[in-house]
Amino acid sequence: MNFLTLKEDFYKRYETSGKFLHYTSYGALCTLLGHTDIPTAPSLCCTLSMRVEMFARKSGGNYVKIENTTTDKCLQYPFGTSTDLFKGKTKFFAELIHALENGGLKGAEILYNNTIPNFISSKHAFSAALIKSLMQVSDIELTPLETAAICALSDDLTPYLAVLFSKKGYCTLMNSGEPKNLPLPLSGYKILTAHCTEPLSNHSKHIKYAMSEIRRLYPHINSISDLTPEILSTAKSSFKNSKAAKYMYHLSTENTRINTVSATLKRCDIKTLFREINNSEQSMERFWDIGTEHKFLANTARNTDGIAAARCQDKGIWAIVEEDKVDYAINMIKSDFENTIGYKPTFCVCDTF
Repeated sequence: MNFLTLKEDFYKRYETSGKFLHYTSYGALCTLLGHTDIPTAPSLCCTLSMRVEMFARKSGGNYVKIENTTTDKCLQYPFGTSTDLFKGKTKFFAELIHALENGGLKGAEILYNNTIPNFISSKHAFSAALIKSLMQVSDIELTPLETAAICALSDDLTPYLAVLFSKKGYCTLMNSGEPKNLPLPLSGYKILTAHCTEPLSNHSKHIKYAMSEIRRLYPHINSISDLTPEILSTAKSSFKNSKAAKYMYHLSTENTRINTVSATLKRCDIKTLFREINNSEQSMERFWDIGTEHKFLANTARNTDGIAAARCQDKGIWAIVEEDKVDYAINMIKSDFENTIGYKPTFCVCDTF
């Protein structure tokens, strides 16, 4: 059975059942400011729609049926058994569904089609989207924090909560306490992601070391959101790691940027957002050991007509671009990057969820 026939059959049988969901608006988590991958660090983020399709329904049997539309293969996963035979995203789906068994889920069928480039980390968005769909088709009632805990499976909850709180037309402020939605009036804009093969440097061990030194001197500092440039200026003399001081300086100034933007977004001031995103990128380039390919992509994007802001992500950048300038921006960035770096970057055009 080919995908079109499968899809038509799925609609015919289940569209009007009331136990059916069709998702097209889940993809990679886009961090506008801050860093969702650093525990206790504040962030301002939104979830991108990147042509993800997923179908979910409750089934009567005690099994999970997963159908991958790219291979037309069907796998059945009985509850209570090992998921070792599953691979990749199929394995991840099976594990998440299994995690919900104790919540009252008796079985589900999943049909999914993922066209997100493989090098974008989409685990957070996929898991949160799947949990949300299964909660609705299975009458399971969980708080956002409980849902995030199931998704995260003991990892940091911030990215999952950011996805769960995503709302079209808004961005999510992740800080101490409950996430907050702030206006993100991006009508007339798209978010363009450009991907290279160079990964970002890992800063986690340096940041963890710096926080331990800071808390030794200032026990009241519980999170990176409490850090100020003044406190860091006093504490950094005790650092034995010069990189840690640079990384923490960027984080302390990022706190200020997030506070500034949060205040202005309540007035729907996106010009301040664009300015601070660009300031954040320049700060990362100065203090965070950003690689040549990332810098080139970001600088090329910032100097391209129609692009309002650009910032590094893992293996590339994302940029906010005027809708009618998307094709022009892609062609300019692709040409300049290939001529200088030697290969063509990959692009994906996104909306915010």
